[in-house]
This record gives sequence, structure tokens and C-alpha cells, in this order.
Amino acid sequence: MRHATTAVLTLATVVLTGCGPTTDEVASMVAGSAKTYDDALALREDIIAAGLQCPSTNQRVVPEEDGTAYLECDYDIPGIAVTRIEEGLQELLELREDADPDMLPVLHGANWMIIARDEAPLQQLQDELGGTILSAS
Repeated sequence: MRHATTAVLTLATVVLTGCGPTTDEVASMVAGSAKTYDDALALREDIIAAGLQCPSTNQRVVPEEDGTAYLECDYDIPGIAVTRIEEGLQELLELREDADPDMLPVLHGANWMIIARDEAPLQQLQDELGGTILSAS
């Protein structure tokens, strides 16, 4: 429970304090990625298949019905999120519009987001999953 709460708080902090593209840029980037996931556990399986670590299987869905699924992976990938609808991901990405020096890079697709401490694992995952990397700065 404690790790799941930490993952949700980490993900929320990164999303709320980051900077990123405009709403129009987000819409075009999200539309460009065709792969979607039903939940964070399905995304976790592809992360593992790409050769990265994600030992946790304790996903949290907020709100419980039709919410966003969050999962903490490990130190290098502190959190992943899968939304039920594409608009949910757009809302998360739009929160990155304000600059913050502590922001972490993100790889995202049509309805998913992976947060990492640096871009190296995101580049590896991008080769396997597609998506768009939003740099830390």
C-alpha cells in the first residue's frame, strides 16, 4: 500500500509540476500513436518484454471505475499510467505546461504514459512501443 501511494504521488507530482507541449501539440502527438492498453499491468508486460524492470503488480485505479491505472515500477521508471480514454491522457500531459527544474522525462502513447529518471530507458521503450518522448527540459 505504501509503495502504491508513493507511485501515485510521484506520478501526480511529475505531471503537475512539469512542462511540455501546448494543447494542440499534445492532441497531434496522442493521435500519432496507435497502440493502447487496457490497464497498467498490460503496459508493464511490454516494458518487461523490452528488457526493462517493473517488478510491481500492485496497480491502483483512480477513480475505481473507469479511472486512470497507476503502477510503480522501479527506481529508473518510478511510474506508469494508463487512462481509460484518450482525453484523460491529454489532461495529464497538459499539466506539464508549467516549467519545473525537477521534472522527469515522459514517454507517452495514445492512452499511456511512462515516467523515467532519464531518457535512456524511454528511448529503448520507444523502439518497442512507439510513442513520443517529452524531455525533462
